[in-house]
Amino acid sequence: MAAGKIEATLGPFAFTSKFDSGNLARVEALFDVQNVHEATNEFEFNVWTSPDCAGTPHANGNRTWFYFGVTGSKLAHKTIRINVMNMNRQTKLYAQGHAPMTRTVFLGGGGKTKWERVRDRPACEMLEGGHMRMSFEHAFVDDRRATTYFAFSYPFSYDDLRTRLDRIEARYRADETIYFHRELLATTIDGLRVDLLTVTSRRGLSGDVEDRLDTPLFPDVDTPRAYRVPRDRKVFFLSARVHPGETPSSFVFNGFLDFLLRRDDPRACALRNHFVFKLIPMLNPDGVERGHYRTDQRGINLNRVYLDPDPELHPGIYAARSVVLYHAAQGHLEFYVDLHGHAAKKGCFIYGNHFESYETQIENILFPKLISINSAHFDFSACIFSLKNMYAKDKRDGLSKEGSGRVAIHKLTGITHSYTLECNYNTGRQVNSLTSAVGDRGVVTPPPLAGFPPRYTMQNFEEVGRGVAVAALDYFGINPCSRVPTTEYKTLPNIREWVRDYIRGCRARAEAVAVKTDATRKTKPKIPTIGGFCVPKAASTSTRPILGRPALLVRRKKVSSGTLGIPKVRSGEEATKAATAASAAVKAAVPVKLFPLPTSGKDPFSPTLHLK
Repeated sequence: MAAGKIEATLGPFAFTSKFDSGNLARVEALFDVQNVHEATNEFEFNVWTSPDCAGTPHANGNRTWFYFGVTGSKLAHKTIRINVMNMNRQTKLYAQGHAPMTRTVFLGGGGKTKWERVRDRPACEMLEGGHMRMSFEHAFVDDRRATTYFAFSYPFSYDDLRTRLDRIEARYRADETIYFHRELLATTIDGLRVDLLTVTSRRGLSGDVEDRLDTPLFPDVDTPRAYRVPRDRKVFFLSARVHPGETPSSFVFNGFLDFLLRRDDPRACALRNHFVFKLIPMLNPDGVERGHYRTDQRGINLNRVYLDPDPELHPGIYAARSVVLYHAAQGHLEFYVDLHGHAAKKGCFIYGNHFESYETQIENILFPKLISINSAHFDFSACIFSLKNMYAKDKRDGLSKEGSGRVAIHKLTGITHSYTLECNYNTGRQVNSLTSAVGDRGVVTPPPLAGFPPRYTMQNFEEVGRGVAVAALDYFGINPCSRVPTTEYKTLPNIREWVRDYIRGCRARAEAVAVKTDATRKTKPKIPTIGGFCVPKAASTSTRPILGRPALLVRRKKVSSGTLGIPKVRSGEEATKAATAASAAVKAAVPVKLFPLPTSGKDPFSPTLHLK
C-alpha cells in the first residue's frame, strides 16, 4: 500500500484513505477521544495530506490533493471541523471561493450520490515552513451509519474510469454505425492499464488494421488493433490526467467522448464521418491510484518528458507519443489537445504555441476562438500563444515547457493545432453569451443565459469538452448546426479576419512596449503624461514613436519651454499658467490610430501574449 493510505479510529469517527486515489497521511483529534459525551456536538481534527511519493527517495513537495472518508453513526446535528495542516500555498484559489468536495454514502446504499462543495467557505492561513492550513466544517444530517468523503476537487479515480469504459464498451461494441474500439495501449510500472480509444464512423472502414508499433505497445495480442484510418479523415488526438490531481480534465474528456457517441445528433455524426478520434483518458494511472497531485511514483512530472520518454520509466507518455507520431507520419494528424486543471488562473482556456508566420498564427488562434463561440465557460481572453510560454521553466522543478506534450508534439510533427487546455478548479472570469444554432432540429442544447461565473460543476467541465468537439466542425466549415451564422461575425472568413486584427493588435502592442522600454532606458527622467498622452520634451523635434495609449502613437513636436510636465503649484496664478501649458502640450500631441480594434474579447494589446 502506497504512503498516504491509512485507517484510523478516534472516538466515534473512523478515518480512511485506503482506496483508489485516496490521500491522508495522519489524523489528530483535538478532543479527548476517551471521554466523548453524547451531548458533544462539535468535533475538531488536524489532518495531514501525504506529499507525492512520500516515504520514498522520490518524495517531493506536492501536497495539494487530499481525499479521505469519515465513518460514524448517530451523528445527526453534529459538526466536524477539519484542519488540513500542510497543503501547498493555494491561498489564491481558496480566496476566489474554492471549497472541498463532499459526498455521503450510507451503509447498504443510498445517500448523496453526487459530489457537492461543503456549504461554508473554508478558512486559510499560512504557517511556518511554507505550509498552508485550510479549515472547513461539515454538519451531519442523518443518524444512519454512513461514510462521508472529502476531497480537494471532484474525484475521478482509476476505478471510476474502468467502470465507465466497461459500460461504454458493452454498449457500443456491436453498434452498426458508431465504431468504438478500446485496446490496451501500454502497461504502467504499477501494472495498470493505459487505454487507447478509437471513435469514428463505420462508414468506409476497410478490413485493414493499424500496426502494433514498438514491442512494449499493445501487449494484448488477443485484442485486434483498430481499423486503419480512411484516407479522407483527419485524426484528432485527445488525452487527460498526465497530472493525477487535475481531475477537471477527466470531466472535460467525458463531455467530449459522450458527445462523440451521440447517435442522433447531426454534429456528432459529422464528427465521426470526418475524423478518427484517438483518445487516452488517463496518461498517469499510477499517480491517480496512489493519490498523487502532480507526479508519478518516481516523482517525475510526466508532462516534461515528451521529447525523449523512456518506454520503461514513462510508459504512458512513450505510448501516447508513439501513437501521435504514427498518425502524423501517415499524414492524418490535425489536432492534438492535452487536458489539464489549473489552480491559480481563473477560467477554462488554452495554451497554444507561437508562430512567426502570420497565416499560421491565424490558424493556430482560430480554433480556440471557435471554442469560445461554442462553450459558455471557455475564456478566449485568457488564452496565451506566446513564445515565452513555450520555453518557460517551472518554479518547482526547473523543467522547461519545451518537454510538454503541446510543445514537443508541435516540434516533432510540425502540426499547427497543438494545445494544452486548462480548467480552473473553481470558477471563471466570465460567461460567454452563446447564440442559437441554425438548423438544429431541437438537438442543440439551448444556450445558457450569460451571467455571473458560477462555481464550476462536473457538468460545466463537460460542456467545455463538447465545445472543443463542435469547434473542430466549425473550423472546417462542416457543422450542420453551426452557431457561426448567428454571431456578430456571420461567416468563418469574417472570424479569420477578426483573428488577423487581433494578432496585428498584439504585435503592435508588443512593438510599442519595446519602444517605450527603449525610450525609458535612454531618457531620464521618464516622459511625463497628461490625460494619458505623452507630453513631448521641450525643444524636441524627434518623430520616433513613443507609447502613449494603447492603439495610439504620439509624434513629438517642437513646443515652447515649460511643457515638460505640470510644475509644482504654489499659487493660483501659477496654477493657471500650468494648466495653460498642459493644454498646449496635449494639443501638440498628435494621436495616430493604427487599425480598427476587435469589438469583443480580451484587449489584444495584453503584454502577456508576446506575439512578436
